[in-house]
Amino acid sequence: MFEITQPSSGVDRRTAPRAQVAFPTRWDHRRLEDQPGELLDVSTTGLFLRPKGGTVRFRPNDVVWGSLDIDGESRAFSGIVRWRGWSLEHRCVGLGLQLEEHSQLTDTEVAAIRWPRDARGRPMLRLLRRHD
Repeated sequence: MFEITQPSSGVDRRTAPRAQVAFPTRWDHRRLEDQPGELLDVSTTGLFLRPKGGTVRFRPNDVVWGSLDIDGESRAFSGIVRWRGWSLEHRCVGLGLQLEEHSQLTDTEVAAIRWPRDARGRPMLRLLRRHD
């Protein structure tokens, strides 16, 4: 008759599986342009972005846009800030971005970010490191 549901803990509301990565990116936000950053996890519908450089006051629903170099080609993205703060998983401050529908990644693009290749198509070795 009545269904009891548990409220979301907010810990992980992603619906797509995510891959741990250490992938450089460039991003823009309001008046900031071409800022350095690093993706620490990626899925077809979202990203965890660790901004590098200065402090930015992100608000929920802000839009962050930028580019990814995937297999030698530039790929634009735009995402909505859904979460910001200290990540226990990544041990750093960062942003949880929900990719806008037109920016969602394909499974092939996620795989290329997860296992990058050099100009000759050979896999590049990338070590995932812990952030202090």
